[in-house]
Amino acid sequence: MEFDEMKKIWDTQTNQPLYIIDEKALYNRIQSKMNSILHFTSIGEWLLIMINLGTGAILLGHNPIKPGSGIFLFLEAVWMFAIVVYLVVSSIRRIKASRRFDRSIHGDLNHAIFLASYQMRISQIIRWNFLPTGAIMIFNGWEAGKLIRVAAIILVSYTLAFYVTSKGYRANKRRKRELQVLKEKLESGI
Repeated sequence: MEFDEMKKIWDTQTNQPLYIIDEKALYNRIQSKMNSILHFTSIGEWLLIMINLGTGAILLGHNPIKPGSGIFLFLEAVWMFAIVVYLVVSSIRRIKASRRFDRSIHGDLNHAIFLASYQMRISQIIRWNFLPTGAIMIFNGWEAGKLIRVAAIILVSYTLAFYVTSKGYRANKRRKRELQVLKEKLESGI
């Protein structure tokens, strides 16, 4: 006997649905996913802010303003501080936007999807950030007469960083897709 036939027989005999969604368990699962994404988002934001702030401070501490120093270290430090400002503003906007979600199954699910989208966007921006930072560092190596050594270091470190951020991006994309599938199932009544 097919499942649909069994379901029809069950429904006609008992006037009750064959299966019931445990709303409390579902809500707890959604809350768990949302809190996990929120935790990773907050940690990721602060790590990126601290890394860029620290790198910018180190580059400025290298004293690029003294005579004979190149302008490119100074430009790199300014770029790093600009990334910090962007990340802080994005974080504030994320927190403000999070307030618009209600505390319900659908609200928390939409919030979790919003957070996963936010993480994907930040991940993409950081990946694209490798282009200007790498270019500035290569120009600095060229100016200092150490182009091959600087280019080799950048190639290795940026390849590794790109690999790690790609894995993070794919994990966020997978998380977001799982949440969207769950939302579609809830909205369709399955």
